[in-house]
Amino acid sequence: MSELVVVLAGNHAQFRQWARAAGLDPHSRSLVYARDVDALRGIHGARVVRCGTWHLRPDWRELDAYSAVCVDRTEMAPAT
Repeated sequence: MSELVVVLAGNHAQFRQWARAAGLDPHSRSLVYARDVDALRGIHGARVVRCGTWHLRPDWRELDAYSAVCVDRTEMAPAT
């Protein structure tokens, strides 16, 4: 996988679960868990995936707005 993917998830466990379900290695350099806005700084041209309870995070609005800056395309992961 050469495409950079930013994952907005409710927590790191949901990120790992999504990665495994997608057949990806959660430790891959092509995957970024958006733990906070600082994790997204300097990222451009990425695909953004939203999964799990990301929208229940206290910082979800900030993450959502900042992810728009680094996005090439965005998608919602199916509910698991």
